[in-house]
Amino acid sequence: MLCVDDFKIEAVAFDMDGLMFDTERVAIELWMAAGAVEGWKIGLELLKSFAGQPEYLDRQRLIEVLGPDFPYDSIVAKRLDMEAEYFLKNEIPIKPGLVDIIAFFGAKGLPMAVATSTPRYRALPLLGKAEVLDCFAFALCGDEVTNPKPSPEIYLKAARKFGVAPGSCLVFEDSRAGIAAASAAGTIPVMIPDQMEPDEAARSRAARVFGSLSEVRDWLARAAVGSA
Repeated sequence: MLCVDDFKIEAVAFDMDGLMFDTERVAIELWMAAGAVEGWKIGLELLKSFAGQPEYLDRQRLIEVLGPDFPYDSIVAKRLDMEAEYFLKNEIPIKPGLVDIIAFFGAKGLPMAVATSTPRYRALPLLGKAEVLDCFAFALCGDEVTNPKPSPEIYLKAARKFGVAPGSCLVFEDSRAGIAAASAAGTIPVMIPDQMEPDEAARSRAARVFGSLSEVRDWLARAAVGSA
């Protein structure tokens, strides 16, 4: 157990895209590129708003904004092809502080997991290529839950797999939907914003908001009062 401020932490769950890896930025660029191939301009701010939300809402919003003729399925297929090629040729863009904070929790003997909306067939290759997969006790992915974030299902399931109460599980998230999920599950939600700043609701739900995982690591090291 790690005691930090008023929190008693027995396990840690990490979101992946936008939190561990700077992949939301890449995804946005590829969305725009895939749209351009088929003659569609997809706005930057619209794409930023998709962070952390389920795919069916992306579909609904794009069709609502761009019209019923928007070829969602073909553009998604093109984007996924581009993504596979991109990560085949490029390193995974790891967020500052990730390696250090994983090492910190490892030294404390706290079990860690990944809880991501990304499907397993896409998430595991990224985690493996970034050489962090073996740091985690397990990964829960978007295709392994019935209700995606902002539903609390993924974090309730993570707590059960850890064998701890949700209130003893520290969760790191970058998106509003992710923070809503972690809060609804009764975990300890910590937000490190990526594409969008937290709104009032996200700030009220988050136990803490930091600018980076490096800042989180400094907070933990400074505020920890004991562990067992």
